[in-house]
Amino acid sequence: LREYLAQWLADNKHRVRPSTYEGYEVMVRVHIIPHLGHIKLGKLSPDHISRAWAAMLEEGRSASVVEHAHLRLSKALNDAVKRHLIDYNPCQGVAIPKTNGRELNPPDGEAIHRLLATAKDTEYYELLHTAFYTGLRRNELLALRWRDLDLNEGSISVGRGLYRAKGGQSIYQPPKTAKGRRLVSLTPSSILILRAMWERQQADRLLYGHEVNNDSLIFRYRSGRPMLPSAVSAAFKRLVLRAGLAGYRFHDTRHAHATLMLRQGVHPKIVQERLGHAKVGTTLDIYSHVMPGLQQAAALRFEEGLAASADSEPSVEAVLG
Repeated sequence: LREYLAQWLADNKHRVRPSTYEGYEVMVRVHIIPHLGHIKLGKLSPDHISRAWAAMLEEGRSASVVEHAHLRLSKALNDAVKRHLIDYNPCQGVAIPKTNGRELNPPDGEAIHRLLATAKDTEYYELLHTAFYTGLRRNELLALRWRDLDLNEGSISVGRGLYRAKGGQSIYQPPKTAKGRRLVSLTPSSILILRAMWERQQADRLLYGHEVNNDSLIFRYRSGRPMLPSAVSAAFKRLVLRAGLAGYRFHDTRHAHATLMLRQGVHPKIVQERLGHAKVGTTLDIYSHVMPGLQQAAALRFEEGLAASADSEPSVEAVLG
């Protein structure tokens, strides 16, 4: 299996996105090969795999990591079946541990205001404001160029994301799905903030001597250096602590955007389109914690509508004279 997986990784290196390949490589090298690499490919059984996943759990690996290991191994073995190296995929006979999704607790309106007020005098303010007001992913924001922004129409065109490869290379790659390419409308306050940022960068261009044009990154330091994902995440953690809050990650700006929109009655399909989810079912699954409140509100609106309809209809006595 060790030899087959090395060959499988080599075959897939230029068929998948760099970030996807790196995830495959780490999962194979760190988790799958140490437990199963010594077994002959044709002798691999569901029992071998079940024992491997149980051992990973005993070592303290999370159920989520085991699930990912199972999915990667299953994909590799499906390819082996297609190549007639084995007759069937032994992963199909294995029950993987159930994972409990991470409980979402995004910042509410008050926390958002506190975070933005804390960030006001930092170089991360515009980035953070745009994150909360659009729901874009961190790496989508960091890949935006001024050409992707239409301040007259008030929209952002999302078509790529920033990936930092091993060795520190920045790679801009397209979204995983067609829905990831999208047009996201901006609020009036976002338009004003980004327009002011463009004007400030034009002044910084003269001060620091770097170029600012349509191909320039929107979110970068005033010196002209690009903002990198790890630095942004670290800065966000510091801002959270300075604001007297705790437990929030940068990705929670996205969850906050979606949650507030759903609670305001925005149709889930619109939220899905803004977030770039492939299917509306994904949006509903992730934000199911919002649904009970929406269900209750919908039930009340139904009753109010039915009562109003009854009040507007003539009574039986009036109809019969």
